[in-house]
Amino acid sequence: MNPSEREKWVVIAEFMAFDMGFAADIAVSKLQANGIPARRFPTGVITGAIGMGVPTVEPIRVVVPPNQAERAREILDHSERGSDQ
Repeated sequence: MNPSEREKWVVIAEFMAFDMGFAADIAVSKLQANGIPARRFPTGVITGAIGMGVPTVEPIRVVVPPNQAERAREILDHSERGSDQ
């Protein structure tokens, strides 16, 4: 997905830790299985360093087309509630 396409899509979830790429992949897979085009960006790469050589990580965002955002949020919300029970 090029930057101009990404700007047209809506962020519906963010994952912040080094190991959360797996959770982002699961979210994308659930959405795609329900017929919603979904992507994640970036791939969770280290983007730089701040003071004393501490690496920074850009959040992983799950994005969908604007017309699918509400349904996508419902699917992920339902999925999270189902795993808590």
